[in-house]
Amino acid sequence: MVMNYSKCRSRFLGAFSALAAAGLLSACATTAPLESYSPKAVVPTEAMLALSPGAGAILGVVQTGYVNATEQKISLDTRAKSPGTNYFTIQMFEAVAHSATPGGLQDVPLANMDLGGEARGTVNFADMKLSPYFVQNQYGPFGYSMGRTATADLCMYAWQRIAPERKPGGGVARGAINLRALICDQTKTEQELLDIMFQLRIKGVAGVARPAPEDIGAYGKVISPGGGVYGPANVLPPIAPPARPRASAPAAAAPAPAPAPAAQEDTIPSPSSSPLIPSPDGGGDVPIVPTP
Repeated sequence: MVMNYSKCRSRFLGAFSALAAAGLLSACATTAPLESYSPKAVVPTEAMLALSPGAGAILGVVQTGYVNATEQKISLDTRAKSPGTNYFTIQMFEAVAHSATPGGLQDVPLANMDLGGEARGTVNFADMKLSPYFVQNQYGPFGYSMGRTATADLCMYAWQRIAPERKPGGGVARGAINLRALICDQTKTEQELLDIMFQLRIKGVAGVARPAPEDIGAYGKVISPGGGVYGPANVLPPIAPPARPRASAPAAAAPAPAPAPAAQEDTIPSPSSSPLIPSPDGGGDVPIVPTP
């Protein structure tokens, strides 16, 4: 009887230990809840964007944590005379959280926003014009406005929302990503500013080609309004280059005075004191002409 009780006790303890171990393993496998934190500076290597050299050097990165997303503002070097600095803002939402989470960051679809008004309000030192052209980079379509400041800076304000990535079973593999960019430069053209959006890369995010259509809306395809036989398509009218002063032609030498005409001899014979009278060559009377 004692042996049976001992065997049952050992079996019960073994089963309890196995259940406890399974509970501990499942607790370790559970994703830790997200925590919000105030803005803090992080090193530039922790920026969530990899930018082309044309965007300028990264001056600093400020990161803010929310219960459902992480936000970074990436400040860039600028050669503009406009106030402030160039920057990118990226909001990366978590796959396990929603924008309706209390205290979380709101993920507002672009269709519900006045993006033209947002551009004019953000870049209030330039006359911003909304672009009517369709463009897209490696991650899909994006929109932009162009404007010129009183100091002749060309400014681009761009926005993009990358939809969440779904798993084959229907779950969310990656949350939505929101981008904002403000780039002002005194030497770049509209096409060169757009190249910054075309060439940006989001660290840890790769595009997967959509089935259709092949170009519009597909990852890995760049559609630009410039180039081709029709030339660049600008939002703002191009500025004519300043007219260069023309070099003055050397003054022409004064023409030499024409030589005075040579004095002509008087060919009119002067009247003689007496007319020539033919001498008589024969006899006879010859009339005498009186002297005038």
